[in-house]
Amino acid sequence: MQADTVAVVAEVDSPAAAVLRLLASLPGRREDAVAVVNGLFGDTLEDRGSRFATPMTIRIGDVVLPLERIALADRLADAAVAVSGRICVFVHGLMSTESIWRFPGDRSTTYGTLLAADHDVTVLSLRYNTGRHVSTNGRELAQLLKDLVRAWPVPVREINLVGHSMGGLVIRSACHYGRTIWPAGRRLPLGRRWTSKVRRVVLIGVPNTGAGLEVFVNSASAAMWGLPVPAARLVGLGLDRRSAGIKDLRFGAIVDDDWLEHDPGSRDRPHPHRALRLRRAHQLVIAGSLTSDPEHPVARTLGDALVTTPSAVGASGDGQLFSGATSRMFPTVSHIALAHHPDVYAAITTWW
Repeated sequence: MQADTVAVVAEVDSPAAAVLRLLASLPGRREDAVAVVNGLFGDTLEDRGSRFATPMTIRIGDVVLPLERIALADRLADAAVAVSGRICVFVHGLMSTESIWRFPGDRSTTYGTLLAADHDVTVLSLRYNTGRHVSTNGRELAQLLKDLVRAWPVPVREINLVGHSMGGLVIRSACHYGRTIWPAGRRLPLGRRWTSKVRRVVLIGVPNTGAGLEVFVNSASAAMWGLPVPAARLVGLGLDRRSAGIKDLRFGAIVDDDWLEHDPGSRDRPHPHRALRLRRAHQLVIAGSLTSDPEHPVARTLGDALVTTPSAVGASGDGQLFSGATSRMFPTVSHIALAHHPDVYAAITTWW
């Protein structure tokens, strides 16, 4: 871990170096440390061609899947995986890996293992660089899912997508781009798109209309720059260096037009660009809260600690993003706990 830390410090600037020095003191946590640094500075790592920039991969357990038919079939056979025509892909959130889904006290249990047993689906997970723009990750996920369906050993009958936090935004972005132009400006018939196979989308603690924490950080950055103190301006510089992915959380940006030619430090929401929804897919939207009373001032202000209930359910002054979707609220369940809570799974499997 120490050697890895030195290598990364040589490739990124001082804010990332400080984070890595802190994380280097945690033995056996290399993947978690790299995920945190990717979330904070992943766009910079990618721009510099760093080997520490996490590539987007589809996995089954700890195994990275090749998206070529023969190699994929061999890899699945080696992993002794029961291959089904029903696929479920889990997408983690900011600064996370697929380990976010593991239940505390029982690390072998996840929503995925439970769904595989209860609903006969083959469960996959996505790992990606959460510091990149959400729309960049969404477009790449759309391509990977297209390649996955083409290479899967048996005909794919249905695709189910489950996202936590930023992962839900990436899923929404991928569904948008999966329905648009493929490839080189050519439109594919609807039946040939992977999006036509999506049956369920589960959005867990997703900042669909923005995350309050990013709004706070943006305001803090502006305030630091306004102070006539050199140290304060250095803090402002550090806050401004946060990744494009984090900045996208301010307003829940999921397509390129949400951020292209917009001031990344703006406090005003740009004109909303509504992503395309999949008409045949059922949606389950899950929100948490720090308190037992959803009307408590703490709940109304902080929600699950990172995402408020209106943002999680897609309610805003621009209208309801998920009309017709099923919503479930979980008092006293925090943002991170939403990814591995038995009551949340009970709601998912009942709705499924």
